Amino acid sequence: MKIAFYTGAKYAIATTNGTSALHISLLLANVEQNDEVITQPLTFVATANAIAYCGAQPVFIDVDKETMGLSPSALKDFFENHTSVKSQQCINNKTGKVIKACLPMHTFGYPCKIDEIKEICDKNHVFLIEDAAESVGSTYKGKHTGTFGQVGVMSFNGNKIITAGGGGCIVTDDKALAKKAKHLTTTAKVAHRW
Repeated sequence: MKIAFYTGAKYAIATTNGTSALHISLLLANVEQNDEVITQPLTFVATANAIAYCGAQPVFIDVDKETMGLSPSALKDFFENHTSVKSQQCINNKTGKVIKACLPMHTFGYPCKIDEIKEICDKNHVFLIEDAAESVGSTYKGKHTGTFGQVGVMSFNGNKIITAGGGGCIVTDDKALAKKAKHLTTTAKVAHRW
């Protein structure tokens, strides 16, 4: 897929739209019923919908005034004051639920401080999914948005930078995640004699 070459990612997996790319990415992060996913309140409803499709709950962390994307300082404060890491899982101290993933968005194509967010997520054992649906063509510190986290999500809906009337994709450098994403996006078929 040309988008892999364009973004510098090793793999790109086509999806029916950006929302399905978000949903599949959450499944790649093993988000399940009653888990929590950190995201931002300034986003399109598809972000929270994809979390709900997994039976998980969104945890809204404030955005950064300069970027309109997830605030690294607010994220750091949340982890330091409201979570614990036990057996390499991040636990919300208030709810007792596992925080499986973090889903920041590059709002209106402006890159958030994704390197800081990645460092915080890595430290707390939280899977990073970048919502780069609006930021095809945007770079941060010389690297394309969507390529900092374990996976990145892009959309080709009619209102996006590159359009195809619909469609989306997942980008990643992880071969196992790419293989699983391809399996899930092609109706999870398993080869057999019939």
